[in-house]
Amino acid sequence: MIGTEPRTPGHPPEAPDAYDPAKDLDSPPTLYLVFAAVLGLALLNVGLSMLGLGKFALPLQLAIGCVQAGLVAYYFMHLRQGDKVVILTALSSICWMGILFVLFMADYMTRHRVVGG
Repeated sequence: MIGTEPRTPGHPPEAPDAYDPAKDLDSPPTLYLVFAAVLGLALLNVGLSMLGLGKFALPLQLAIGCVQAGLVAYYFMHLRQGDKVVILTALSSICWMGILFVLFMADYMTRHRVVGG
């Protein structure tokens, strides 16, 4: 046939956009660095709890926990290599958890009120 390239018998033709699994592999130094960062942030959290910062301790520790969760999700759960549907699913789960926390806190904050009394 005209316009076809010769191919080796027994081998399929090469696809121009073949999937390369080596692109999805994370380098071990990167993973060790992220692991060290998560452990360092955990130690920072423990250190902050011993300082006695009062009302500022909880927001700081929650912010550190959010950074830790973001690092774990981005690197160890491979959201960095995920397509848009995977990232949308992760973000929608965070949104739903926020809705549940708001509803829980609305219920908890109104428990002291007596209904029908």
